[in-house]
Amino acid sequence: MQSQWQTLLEDFWPSRGVPRGLLWRREAMLFMAIAVAISLAAGPEIFAAMEMTTLLELLGASLFMTAFVSGARLALMRLWDAIERVLLPAPQMVVVRFSASTPAKAAALIYVSARAAWCLAFVLIIGAWSHHTFRLIV
Repeated sequence: MQSQWQTLLEDFWPSRGVPRGLLWRREAMLFMAIAVAISLAAGPEIFAAMEMTTLLELLGASLFMTAFVSGARLALMRLWDAIERVLLPAPQMVVVRFSASTPAKAAALIYVSARAAWCLAFVLIIGAWSHHTFRLIV
């Protein structure tokens, strides 16, 4: 019995120097034995655990994407609200949206159009200034 045990131990953990080329076979046998031991110890629940792990990874990825998209939509909604407050002032938009007389709506639309033109001119001037400044630097 001692010689068989020694042979088994020698196969898994050699006591003397072995060429590096022969170690891969012993390592492969050791890895296979470990995998079989884990499978036997875990029993049939190992397949359920692997499936649950896969489902957990998929759920984590989908929840991350949902949170990321929700945050992006919230940021874009806040940006749109800020642009709307700058370009379209609230009192004039109330007049334009609801039932008001036609002259009041026309005056509100003229005001909103003039304000939008001023904002567009401001953006174009800032863009031209930054373009020329960039060309001077580079």
